[in-house]
Amino acid sequence: MQELFVKKFWKEENIWFYIHFQNEEAIRQIEISPKERILLTLESSQQGESILYDQCLKELDVENSDFITKEEFDKTWNNS
Repeated sequence: MQELFVKKFWKEENIWFYIHFQNEEAIRQIEISPKERILLTLESSQQGESILYDQCLKELDVENSDFITKEEFDKTWNNS
């Protein structure tokens, strides 16, 4: 099982996305904007207009600098 963690900024909407991939499928996601913080999982994949990333990892256009550690992801996830 391969786990990868990505942190990506969407400039147009001023949102940070943190995505936990397992075997190239998103299983957890954090969205952080100036207004709110949203946590999504496979079991709870939608909240308002936010939806858990449903494309494969290759579609995300990630760079090496976008990959983060499990510890960084978990720290952000648990910082409710």
